[in-house]
Amino acid sequence: MLKWKLLAVFGLAFGVAGLAWGYAQEKKAVGFFELRVYTAQPGKRDALAARFAERTAAIYSRHGITNVGYWIPQQSDPELGISAENTFIYMRGYPSKEERDKRLTAAHDDPEFKQVVTKQERDPDTKLIVKSHNIDMLPNGTFTAITVTK
Repeated sequence: MLKWKLLAVFGLAFGVAGLAWGYAQEKKAVGFFELRVYTAQPGKRDALAARFAERTAAIYSRHGITNVGYWIPQQSDPELGISAENTFIYMRGYPSKEERDKRLTAAHDDPEFKQVVTKQERDPDTKLIVKSHNIDMLPNGTFTAITVTK
């Protein structure tokens, strides 16, 4: 009888340990994300997308900012203020909001960023952006397929 009681106690202990290990292995959603929606000058959306692809994304990456993705809307949505012809959307990722603030400051202080973006956007003749919207986001729950650079 003692043998069965000991086996039951050991079984329960291993079961609880297994559950604890399983929860510890569960992927936790980490990170802080920004959804950026740009309205480009009429006819300049593709130039804006090209600037991101050719220059801006590399600057952000160099400063530890995860370039999650870039999108061109395929239809307009006036209720959301989306014009398929002039809207450019992208998402950036960071380990936390505090890291976002530090990394964006470093990226915007980068001499290449000042030359490629700041200088161009200050000149009315070369300006690509009419306005931009920023939405800060956290993953919902315990899963996201996106990995953020630490």
